[in-house]
Formats: sequence, structure tokens, C-alpha cells
Amino acid sequence: MMSDNDEYTCQILTTMLASVWASYEEEHGHGTTYHETAKHVEIPIYKKYAIPIPHPVPVAVPQHIKVPIPQPYQVQVPVPHPVPVEVIKHVEIPVEKPEPYYVEKKVPYVVEKPYPVTVEKHFPVPIPKPYPVHVPVYKHVFHHQSKGHHGWKH
Repeated sequence: MMSDNDEYTCQILTTMLASVWASYEEEHGHGTTYHETAKHVEIPIYKKYAIPIPHPVPVAVPQHIKVPIPQPYQVQVPVPHPVPVEVIKHVEIPVEKPEPYYVEKKVPYVVEKPYPVTVEKHFPVPIPKPYPVHVPVYKHVFHHQSKGHHGWKH
């Protein structure tokens, strides 16, 4: 931070430096029409102040979560406890099948082998059935002859 006294000293140094620079240029033969003049410029000075800024601080908040627990209540129908449940279970029971075996039997007469066998096979032959055909019936045409029409001949 600069005070008024420091600002005045800075201006004097700037003016002296400018005059030394101008005399240096004149001695070395660099003539110029440029001329410097001092001008007062106000420089704003900003001061810093330590202001405490509140920051959010995380605070643990206890949260109580209610979980509904089912409670028994009275009903009109009596419910037995435990509730009977019908269970259908399929149980496979192994069945013991008797194995066939050969029995040799003595026959008192002679059996021809191979003996002749006749087989009759009947094959059904499909016969097409007659299907109904639409026959138009016209009312102005007589299909039957009647005898009581006074001499009309058909």
C-alpha cells in the first residue's frame, strides 16, 4: 500500500529519469522534437479486508425410516393355523413284469412244420358317394300332369 509520501517520491524519480534520458539523447546527437511532460495520474488503490464467508458444513441428520410390519387382525372366517395346503405329488412305483420263458410240451400227435396257412386280407375300396345338386324349380312350369284342366293338353 502506497501512502501519499511514497507516491510523491515515485513522481520525482520518474521526472529525474526522464530528464537524464533526454540529456543522454542530446549529447549523442540524436535531436528530436519529442518532449516529455509529467502528468498526474490517479491510481486507484484497493485495500483487502479479511471478511469471513460462511461455508456450508455437512451435519448428520438422524433419519428414522418406518417399515410397516403386517399385524394380525380379526376376520369373520376362522382361519386354522397353520393353513392346510393341498400338495399333489406324483410318485412312480416300479412294476415288476414277469419275463417270458419257454415251456417244452410233449404233443401226442405229429405236427407238420411248416404247416400251410392261408391269410385273407380285405381292403376297403372307397366308393364316391353322390353329392346333392341344386335343381332350380320354376313355379310357372308344371312338373306334373293333372287331369282337371278343361282340355288343356300338356
